[in-house]
Amino acid sequence: MFDLSWFSSPHDEAQLRKLDEAIGGLTGKAVAAAEFNQLLGVFERFPDDDGYGVFWSIVHCLEAFDGYEPLLVKSVNRKPVEFNVLMVNRLLNAGVLEVDNQSLMALLKSVATSSEARPEVRKSAARLLEYQKGHGRE
Repeated sequence: MFDLSWFSSPHDEAQLRKLDEAIGGLTGKAVAAAEFNQLLGVFERFPDDDGYGVFWSIVHCLEAFDGYEPLLVKSVNRKPVEFNVLMVNRLLNAGVLEVDNQSLMALLKSVATSSEARPEVRKSAARLLEYQKGHGRE
């Protein structure tokens, strides 16, 4: 079973190596909702970090699969952080306007105006929303 609960420090080189190996181990396999949630959970647990670039491996891993999108929306609704908000923007860039009847533009707007989201995440969501509007997405 894929389990990332052991990952406790985005600053520990050994843990980052192990995380990167675990992510790489998903390539070519059938991945279920539990694995998607584990990966998205890393972003939620460490909202101020990028794991020295390893978190980008999570982004690329998720984007290589179909089916993570509804769980991404749930992650943003649960705890908007830089990485999951950025992934919403990347979906919009790819022409995906909604996921499970949830408008991604409305999702960005809700983060941009949320009193629950951290100020820097609200600011990022607002900036990405304006970017998308500038590209004709409403």
